[in-house]
Amino acid sequence: MTKITLTDNENKMNNLLYIKSSLGELFAGAGAVVREETADKRARLVAEIPDCYYEIVKAEIADRLGEVVAVNYKYGFFKEIIKVSGLSRTEYEIMLASLIAADLPEDKKYAAARFCCDGETAVDGVFNFRLQPLKKKWKDVASYMPETFVGSQLKDFISYLLENKKKRVYVDNGKVYDSHYRRLKRCDLMPYSGANVVREVILSNCGEVELAGRVDETDEKYLKEYYGDKIFFSTGYLT
Repeated sequence: MTKITLTDNENKMNNLLYIKSSLGELFAGAGAVVREETADKRARLVAEIPDCYYEIVKAEIADRLGEVVAVNYKYGFFKEIIKVSGLSRTEYEIMLASLIAADLPEDKKYAAARFCCDGETAVDGVFNFRLQPLKKKWKDVASYMPETFVGSQLKDFISYLLENKKKRVYVDNGKVYDSHYRRLKRCDLMPYSGANVVREVILSNCGEVELAGRVDETDEKYLKEYYGDKIFFSTGYLT
């Protein structure tokens, strides 16, 4: 067995739990033993992995760490420096999700490549010292944000993101799934509860939405506003 240990600030335990949850099937299939703990104001995720699966599991952990940086750390970075007026709290959170989604695949890939995951890895340490170019990029993006942001601008920005995107996500009873029907839970990396369906759909970087069952009023409102004729309904959907 080979051990991989991930550590982060104690208030970042949710990021480590996201990795544990999203890789749950892989960990189980590989026979890995995974536990989380907190000590000395550090959150820790410890995975003991059979040697024959070590390289596969290590690569998947690095991939998820890239996602943690590209969603959670980027969310915190933008929330710290982007202060705009003209949007409701929900619209502000949708805007942040949109900014995260804009470069999510590229940011995730760049960040993942900086995690070697051998032995013990401090996630915040890698972010602070090995991802300076990424933070500079985010700072440049934030500098272009207007001081006053109105709903029509947000709609235009999301419409721009959706251009030429053909993949479809599925929403079933308030849960969002990708084209392979894998549950998407990136909103778990963003400490805000509200409009979870529309934000999860935005973070999926897909261009079409298929609904099965109802969504709450807030999600329905913004899905209609931003996706319009890109929304499709499964058989049996009640309007």
